[in-house]
Amino acid sequence: MKDIPSAEMTINRFCADPKSPPKQVAAALTQLADWHLQLAQDTDSARSVLESIIARFPDSDLAVAAGQRIGHLGGAEKILLGKHDRQAIAVPPGEDNLGLKGSMEHLVPEAENPGKLAAEYVKHLELHPHDTDIREKLAVIYADHFHRLDLAVGELAQMINFPNQPPKRVAHWLTVLANLQIRHGADYATVRQTLQKIVDTFPDLPVAQSARSRISLLALEFKAIKEETPGVKLGVYEQNIGLKQGSPNQR
Repeated sequence: MKDIPSAEMTINRFCADPKSPPKQVAAALTQLADWHLQLAQDTDSARSVLESIIARFPDSDLAVAAGQRIGHLGGAEKILLGKHDRQAIAVPPGEDNLGLKGSMEHLVPEAENPGKLAAEYVKHLELHPHDTDIREKLAVIYADHFHRLDLAVGELAQMINFPNQPPKRVAHWLTVLANLQIRHGADYATVRQTLQKIVDTFPDLPVAQSARSRISLLALEFKAIKEETPGVKLGVYEQNIGLKQGSPNQR
């Protein structure tokens, strides 16, 4: 019926019941936030509802999930507004005689500038320091595009040390760290230590068995990389690249 006030009243009544399980309360409030976004295009109300989850369950995985959603509200707002305020787009004329051209490389869209992306991610993290999706992307850019494994390690370490993160997410970030270390010249002992941390932290979970299996094959993985990758002298890159390190509170 798209009657959000009545829906909100019903959900609030459920959430006020002390017998309601915390996970179901958080799920109900998250659904309410989604309705505010999808039905009313009201990001402020959605943000307020998600903030109520954090206030109700501080220092919990429920608060972490709500904070992650808040960090992505800006993107959701752009999408929703775009649906209701679409401008006419001028379509350029298509290419003639494509079959007669020797190459179509000129038609490939230009890749987004990594430096620009990194700067946008840093700015976003200043407002939403616990947005782990963006922080992970920033870490990969630091390593793969700027050859700054140290900065990538710093970003991933922050996420790994965030409290109340699900074990699967922490194991994922440690795996990403191991992958970046391998790609960017870390030695066998360093990578093994990263994978061993998964085993030591979550010994009884399936992620630990996956890490054990990889450790057992790690020497072969290094050997294969050494055989496939010829020695390449890397260029000189700007060391600061305009991107700052900082704690979550500073970000």
